[in-house]
Amino acid sequence: MRTLVEVVACRGPGGRTVLPVVRGGGQYAVRRTGPATVHLVATAFGPLGGDDARIRLVVEEGARLRVRSVAAAVALPSRSIAEPSVQRVHATVAGELDLAPEPTVVAARARHVAELEAELGPAAVLTSAEQVLLGRRGEEPGRWTGTTRVLREGRPLLHTTVDLGPGAPAWLPPVAPRAYASTVHLDAGAHPPQQPVATGEDAVRLPLPGGWTATAWGAELHRVTGALAALTAPGQETA
Repeated sequence: MRTLVEVVACRGPGGRTVLPVVRGGGQYAVRRTGPATVHLVATAFGPLGGDDARIRLVVEEGARLRVRSVAAAVALPSRSIAEPSVQRVHATVAGELDLAPEPTVVAARARHVAELEAELGPAAVLTSAEQVLLGRRGEEPGRWTGTTRVLREGRPLLHTTVDLGPGAPAWLPPVAPRAYASTVHLDAGAHPPQQPVATGEDAVRLPLPGGWTATAWGAELHRVTGALAALTAPGQETA
């Protein structure tokens, strides 16, 4: 299945955000659920192997956009296609984007590839969160590969790839986490002191120009997200 989602946020009269383009198709419908919030609503099971979803987000200067999903996505293997399911998010941000979908669960024998490419303007604000669980309860894990690329005014700030699950080169017992979470926060307009490196139990926060990136991993998603939240709480410096 081929899926295309497009959302454009602009600054309207009085400084409020208007959404002149809210378009979904294929696997996702898009619903506006707040003044500057949209939810992705799955209209089909999956994603299945071979599915290709592309999400295009544009946030113009002075606008805000929050993107959420209604429920967790469950990546499933295809009976006839050996290719992974793919979701590519391309964001062009001059205003403020908050992207935090529900978790992705990768079922046994499934492989899912997730990509985020964000191009930021000089005053853009980006918060992007990812949560992944390999395997449903009582089954073997699937494989997930996630890549994040962030540029500000054409200069790279972050480029990272995480590959988890059977077949991944670095996924070998005892280092074989089934749950993973990450958050990237960048705000060029804020001028707090540069945050130092902070670590927790199987979690780390690293400084970036104008922000930070944090990751956590482990056996259970609720514990992983808790560790990540503790590490990124305001005022947190070391753990």
